[in-house]
Amino acid sequence: MADMIEEEIKVVKKKKKKKQPVNQLGALDDSNYYSIIKNWQKGIMRVNLYLIIMMLGVEIAFMIALDATGEISVPIPQYIPRYILRPSLINFVVFALSSLAFRTDKVRNGLKSMVPLVCLTVILANMIIVHYTFPAIYMTIIVPLFISTIYGDVRISRALFFVLMGTYAVTMICIVTTPYAVLPHAFVYNAIIGFIALPLSYLVVRSIVSYEKQKEKLVVDQTLVNRRLQKEMLYDGLTGVLNHTGMFQYLEEKIKDHVAGDQLRMAILDIDYFKNVNDDFGHEAGNRVLVKLGELLNKQSGEDVHVARYGGEEFAMIFTNLSVSESMKVLKRLHKEFSEQTYEGIDRKITFSAGLADYKEGDSSTAFFERADKTLYKAKNDGRNRIIIAA
Repeated sequence: MADMIEEEIKVVKKKKKKKQPVNQLGALDDSNYYSIIKNWQKGIMRVNLYLIIMMLGVEIAFMIALDATGEISVPIPQYIPRYILRPSLINFVVFALSSLAFRTDKVRNGLKSMVPLVCLTVILANMIIVHYTFPAIYMTIIVPLFISTIYGDVRISRALFFVLMGTYAVTMICIVTTPYAVLPHAFVYNAIIGFIALPLSYLVVRSIVSYEKQKEKLVVDQTLVNRRLQKEMLYDGLTGVLNHTGMFQYLEEKIKDHVAGDQLRMAILDIDYFKNVNDDFGHEAGNRVLVKLGELLNKQSGEDVHVARYGGEEFAMIFTNLSVSESMKVLKRLHKEFSEQTYEGIDRKITFSAGLADYKEGDSSTAFFERADKTLYKAKNDGRNRIIIAA
């Protein structure tokens, strides 16, 4: 867990250095989010196709059933083009154009987001024109508006609302001007109800989107607070590396997942004569030394190297998937770089001592740490400014 958090913090630091692009919904670019939305849009396009095919099948079934019972309103030669061929042709053409617009890069993302819903709008309008004698079917025109709430963007819902109002108006005009249309007695009332339902639905959709936005903000804020608290709990505030708690948490996870033959070792580092630095130059000067070692440790850290401040002037390096020689190479490079540093207000060379120990099967995290710590003290007793490998 700690290594995952450390990687997340590195990503956050990188993002702070570079302004993030804004997506069509006004949020920071997120490839996972885009993938979810794109798959959802593809799903709506599939639903549109299934709806077209289903409507075609239903019309054919109705024709057969009505013809068999003698209840068909017009002769078959007129029924087929009026109720089957023309509506289906319009639907398939609209679907083909929508699919083309959805796939092309020439259409802006904002417009592309609306393509599946506009396609659905035209299909529903076509269905209303064909079956205008069924008042309940008029209300299907509000369906795309409610589906648009998935975007969580009032701009998209508002644009779709105007598209729906225009489409519904054209639909009513097409019904009224159809030469063979026999309008139901309550047609005008049904049409007006549709015009009223659309604005009311839009207000409801706006309320839903606003609520979801507020809820999302609360979740994001709480997540940021939790991450900050988690960072404070697991990371050292001065040097930015894992602290005592973070180190042992990471170490216990590695020991839990350890398999015989895996590479796992630890080095404990201690700054030589650090008390003298604090006594002679002050604690601020000592802090500058600690911060510098933290920076150098972070430079060495990566997928196979994790670093921590155990306490005071003691630091730790945990090596995974690295041999003894590779681990020593990292330690020696760090040792050389640290010894070459100069500090404002400090007129002496500062070094560290280190002890490197391998993990032994069955070790607890404490036993593992203590063996590396004992090796460190051997390095200090042998004269400091050196790295020793446990026997």
